[in-house]
Amino acid sequence: MIRAIGFDLDGTLFDHRGAARRGVADFFTARGVTVTDVVVNAWFESESEHFERWRRGLIDFAEQRRERLRDVLPGLGLELPGDDAGLDAIFDDYLSAYRAAWAVFPGTRDLLDGLRRRGYRLGLLTNGSAVQQSEKLDRIGLTDVFDVTLISEQIGHHKPERGAFAALVSGLGVPPGECLFVGDDPTTDAAGARAAGLESLLIDREVMRPSDVSAAIDRALAPPPAAHHRPAASSPIA
Repeated sequence: MIRAIGFDLDGTLFDHRGAARRGVADFFTARGVTVTDVVVNAWFESESEHFERWRRGLIDFAEQRRERLRDVLPGLGLELPGDDAGLDAIFDDYLSAYRAAWAVFPGTRDLLDGLRRRGYRLGLLTNGSAVQQSEKLDRIGLTDVFDVTLISEQIGHHKPERGAFAALVSGLGVPPGECLFVGDDPTTDAAGARAAGLESLLIDREVMRPSDVSAAIDRALAPPPAAHHRPAASSPIA
């Protein structure tokens, strides 16, 4: 029986891609660039590549941001500063536009509050920097809803590592098999949770409405149907 539910943050509860799209649009428009799907997709591809390099410990968090600028800006005819400080200052402009668009997906707070009222313990497990992820939770009003909040940089384990999910279930006080993990990434969330012994639910906010997400969680929480056994035949009376 499921007694606790863990959630990913970006793309699951927090609309990262929506905020990033608006941030990219404002950031590049201010620099005279016509923002097309090609521009947005190039930004997301670079973000995914270098965030993964950070997750694997190959570069630090600030460097993965600089690498995005090095990937994308020259192809748009924008000059790159020659030093890290200059790159950091430019990325700060993007961050300001990104932060201005931060929001949860519609219905998120109602969903979480409803699960708490039903008696489930709730946890958050997110990959990212402690400073930025904590700031997100504060700004979007989710700091008080979780029994356990774990950020990969703080715990020293990143999803999909088993240690990240072990820390989650330990904090929630349940064995892995009694915890459902909800996330949007097939590898870091769904496969990682299953490999650590948790139940998992993969959601896609690009196509699922808030009601679809709630219904999917309800289905995942429902106990399996009881097996039906044919009654044993009566013994004949001797």
